[in-house]
Amino acid sequence: MPSLREALGVAILAAGLVSGSHVLPARAAVLDAAVARFLGNDIADVIAAADRVESFQLEAKTDIVEPAVQGYAVREKGPELTLDQVETFRTLIFAESSYVFDKSKRCPFLADTGFVFHAGERQASVVLSQSCKMWGFAGGAERPRLEDYDPAEGGIKALLVELFEKP
Repeated sequence: MPSLREALGVAILAAGLVSGSHVLPARAAVLDAAVARFLGNDIADVIAAADRVESFQLEAKTDIVEPAVQGYAVREKGPELTLDQVETFRTLIFAESSYVFDKSKRCPFLADTGFVFHAGERQASVVLSQSCKMWGFAGGAERPRLEDYDPAEGGIKALLVELFEKP
C-alpha cells in the first residue's frame, strides 16, 4: 500500500516533518508521486529532512572502501551546499519532470560527482554521471537506483558551476 506522500505527491517540508530538529530552516519542495515510488520512502525522507549536504568530485573507479560515495573514489571534497543550493537540488530531485522514466540508456555509468545528504544520523547519496546524464540514488550500502536526468541537465550544470566553478 503506498504511503500518503506517494499517493498524493504532497509537499514535504524540507527541514523537519520526517525527523527531529535540523540546522536548515523549513522550506517546501514538492515530491511527485512517481519520484516517491522510484526513490522509496527512506531515501526521499533523508533528502527532504537533510540538515547538511556534502559535495564531492569522484573518480569512476568502483569498489573503493574509503573515502568513497556509492563505491566511487573521492578525488576531491567540494563545499557543503548552501540552503538555496540544497533547495534547488531538492526541487530538481523531487520533480517528475527531471526524469525520463519510460526509456533506458545504453551508456556506461561513470560517476564524476557525488552528494551525501545528512539527516541526523541517516544518510542518502546521489552520484552523477555527466557523460551519460544519469544519476544514482542510494541509502546506506544499498545498490543505487539509476535514472536518466536529461530534462534537468541545465539545472544540474548550473549547480555544479556554482559548487566547482566548472560543469
